[in-house]
Order: sequence, then structure tokens, then C-alpha cells
Amino acid sequence: MPDNTLKQYHWIKALRPFSLSVALISCGLGILLAWHDGFTTASIALWVMLGGVLAQAGINLINDIEDLPALTKDASESAAAAMIRRNRNAGILCLTVAALVALYLVSLRGWPLFVIVFLSTLAALSYNMGPLNFKHRGLGVVQVFLVMGVVMVQGAYLAMSGQFSSSALLLSLPVSLLISLLLLSNELRDLDEDTQLGTRTLTVRIGYRNSVQLYWLLIATAYLLAVLLSDSSQVQLLWLLLPLPLLVPIKRLLEASDRSRLTPLTGRFFLLFGAAYLMVLSR
Repeated sequence: MPDNTLKQYHWIKALRPFSLSVALISCGLGILLAWHDGFTTASIALWVMLGGVLAQAGINLINDIEDLPALTKDASESAAAAMIRRNRNAGILCLTVAALVALYLVSLRGWPLFVIVFLSTLAALSYNMGPLNFKHRGLGVVQVFLVMGVVMVQGAYLAMSGQFSSSALLLSLPVSLLISLLLLSNELRDLDEDTQLGTRTLTVRIGYRNSVQLYWLLIATAYLLAVLLSDSSQVQLLWLLLPLPLLVPIKRLLEASDRSRLTPLTGRFFLLFGAAYLMVLSR
């Protein structure tokens, strides 16, 4: 196994730091919307943010266990298997602490929050494992839209307020679309490898050209909804211009043969959009 392949199992790579912005933005949006509605307990906001980040870190760290069956017993592959198991153990620790945080919040807010946490955890763990295996069914883009976007924002709002919010549901849509964009960038980057392995992601199923069109459609729809759903002034909406310069290098990467930087750059675009969107809604 080449050294550059082994590097993908190093803990910092397995953690996928750029993707932790998803939990930060989704939980931050739910907290912000609850705060506007008068639910302003700072300690709960901190617990919500901590639980969300730890949950996503845990899921990221255990994500590579699907590679274990393919590893044989030569020295480099044994080293890779050991790294995957180490990351899995760290992921389980993160998920355990996140579960304890969730139980504390459930004790405050009751069974509706428990249902959201339980079902979203099952769905998140089923991304590339178990009978559902959303990734291999080509449904990963839909799964993260719902679990890491819509549901996480609503869950954060519920943890802060003790109630559901239709406004939070609608306002979560732009962020949720760009979470799907982040996963789609990963599929675009890994298209050749997924095709060789027979992994039937959405991009493998519909082809590269159609996936690139979907990439731009997600961005355009997210911006359109951000403008239509917010009641902010035109001046505040100028925050949404902040991430746009990143679309220039992203366009070049989408047209290049080496797309290794596409996902980190898309992650940066998502983070800047999410921060700008929170500024728009902070009014």
C-alpha cells in the first residue's frame, strides 16, 4: 500500500476538520434562531454546539471502517487496519460523550428531542454502513441534506427552546443545500475510485457532467432561497457576496483532471456562506 494511501487514515485526515464546519453552522443557525425568539440560555447553547461537533467528529472518525474487509495482512495494510481501528475507537469516544450531552439536553426538553437525536443518529451511522447504506444507494446527498442540515438545525432549536419551529425549518434550507454540495464535491473528487470499486454514489449513477450541473444548481438555489426567506435589508444581504470569489478556483477544479482540492475548497465556501448567512439573519 503506497504511503500516500496510508496518509488518508491518519487521524487528522480521518477527522476531516473542514467538514466540522457543518455542525458549527447548522447548530449555530438553530441557536441563533432560538435566540431571536427569546430563548437565550448561553449554557445550553454551548452544550448544543459541543454535542453537535463531537457527534460529527465521531461519525467522521468511524467512517473508514468499511475499508477494513478489503485489507490483507501485509505490513502496510496491517498498519492501515490498525490506524482505522484507532480512529474508530476515538470516534466511539466522541460519540459516547456526544450521547451524554444529548441525554442531558433530553432531560431538559423531553421525548421529542430524544426522537430526533435517536433517528438522526441511526441515519447518520447508515451513511455507508448497515442495510440502508445511503452512500451505495446514491442517496448520500439527500441523507446529509436532511440529517446534517434540516434535522440538526431543528434539533438545535428544539434543544434551546423546547419546541419546534416552522420558521427554523424554512431558514435551514439554504444551509442544508450547501451541506449536500459538500458531499457532492467529495463524490466528484472520488469519481474514478468509486467507479473502480463499484461504489454506486449519485455521481457514479448520473455521471460527472450531470453532477457538475447539480453542483451549480445547489449553489444557485441556496442563494435564491437565502434572499427570498430572509427579511433582512439589502445592506445585510451584501454579506452573501463574501464567499463568491471562491467560485473562480472551484470552477477551474471542476474542469481539471486533478480534483484533490475540490472538497476542502467547497468546505471553505460552505463555511463562508454559513457565516455570511448567520450575519444576514442576525439583524
